[in-house]
Formats: sequence, C-alpha cells, structure tokens
Amino acid sequence: MTAKPTQTLIRILLATLSFSAATATYAAQCPLIPDGNATLEESERAALLSEFKFEALDKELARKHKKNLSSSGGDLLTMRDLLGLQQLSLQEENVMRMWADQQPKSFFAQLNAGLYYGNKAFGARGNAPASSVTGSQWNSVKQLSAKAQPYLQKAMALDARSALPQTMLIGLAAMENQVGGRTAAQWLQAADQADPKNLAARVNALNYLSPRWGGSLEGLDQMVSQAVKSLPSTSASYLQYNLVLAKASHYEVVDKDKSKAQALYKQAKDMCDNSEAARAGMVRTYQ
Repeated sequence: MTAKPTQTLIRILLATLSFSAATATYAAQCPLIPDGNATLEESERAALLSEFKFEALDKELARKHKKNLSSSGGDLLTMRDLLGLQQLSLQEENVMRMWADQQPKSFFAQLNAGLYYGNKAFGARGNAPASSVTGSQWNSVKQLSAKAQPYLQKAMALDARSALPQTMLIGLAAMENQVGGRTAAQWLQAADQADPKNLAARVNALNYLSPRWGGSLEGLDQMVSQAVKSLPSTSASYLQYNLVLAKASHYEVVDKDKSKAQALYKQAKDMCDNSEAARAGMVRTYQ
C-alpha cells in the first residue's frame, strides 16, 4: 500500500473520484471529486464536536445524511462527512469516546468511534507486506480492531438500513482475514443486503477485494457488474470509474507493468478530466 497508513480509509473514501462520460467537444469534469477545502458547514460541525455539543451535532449529521441519500453521492457523502469531521478535529480519542458514551442511541456517534479506532488499526499495521509486519504491530492491530468492532456492531443495530458500518468492517476483515466471523467479501454481502444502493462499501471493496489483499481483478469485475444493476446511473458510473483506477493501481504496484498501468490511468483521465489520481498515475508510469 502506498498511502499513509493512518489515511487508509480516508484515502479510499475521501479522495476517490467519480466518472463522467467524456464528449467530443470538451473534457469531462466530475462533480463528486472533493476539492480538499473545508466548507463553512464542515467547520461548524467540527466546532460542535470540539465544544461537546453532541446532540446538536447528531441533529446536523442526520439532516445532512438524509440530504446525501437523495443525492448522486449517496451514503459515500455521509462517510466523507464523518471522515472529514475527524480530520478537522484534533482527533482526540477521549472526545470520540465521550460522544459515543453520552449519545448511546446515536448512529453517528457509534459509527464515528468505530471509524476512529478502525483507522488507528490500519495505522498500526503500516504499509509493509503482511510478511514484514511485526508481532508487536499485529498485536496493536488486533487491540484497536477489537475496540472498533463493538461500536460498528452497535451502529449496525441502530440503523439496519445503512451499510456504512460494514464499509469499515470490510477493511478490518481483509487485514485480519476475518472479523466478527465474516470475511471481507461476506461483509460486502452484508452491506449490499442492508442497503442495495450503497456506494461507500463498494468503493472500499475495490481496494480490499483486489489481488493485493487476496482477491482478483475478475472478482472486482463481477462485483461491479452486479452492483450497477441496483445503482442509479450516476453512482454506477462512479463505481465503474473507480474500477478502472483500481486496475491501474494493481498493474502499477503489484504487477509492475507500467505500460498497462499507463493505459488504464489514461482511460481514467479520459473518463474524468479533473482526476488528480489519474493524472498523477500517468506521470508516475510514463516511460
């Protein structure tokens, strides 16, 4: 993995890009690409968290979540909201725990704590291949994952129609072979059952069901082919774009085939002209 370890889920879900078909007259611009700048609304939510105004924060997140689900970004936008909230805050562990403890019936508070500890688990593992991860690192991974899982399980119980808790569990299961008695693929199935129109879990699965985590490119193709049948057209196109980007990353990082990677990054750039990920990939793999 090339990303900073503590940014694993954030990299995948905050910085993943969208697809928009190019035309002959102008290059495609993808509206779902985050510009990296915090909005006033996002800063205000971070202030509510830092000031322990948890009830007000829950109400604001519920309002935004409802709006997100009716938009083209779907649940992925809510995941970005929570990950962005953590980035804008000081990421103080006790504040995350306070929110979850004081709002035990809040889906967002429980999910946020699960995401916090889950990302800490990824950070403890680091970027190295599994064979190079030390015993001490694995112990930290397991301890942090064990802290994340009860929060994620509680979030699932609080909102059985959301696939956001399963989104993190997909990554944890890939890292530990399984969590909660399920593999990454089984957690994706659970996500699809909870929310047939989920986008966040499927985008995350493009990473954690890839060959570098024991999956296959053929499996990714099948997953996306099935998913697009139940997704709105914009979400389906978004997922197809990310599939191309995932394949490009595979050929660049795993197979070391710069020629194939370059062609796929170019395809992704043609799909989405404002894709910085595709542009950077084209530069890295140029020969």
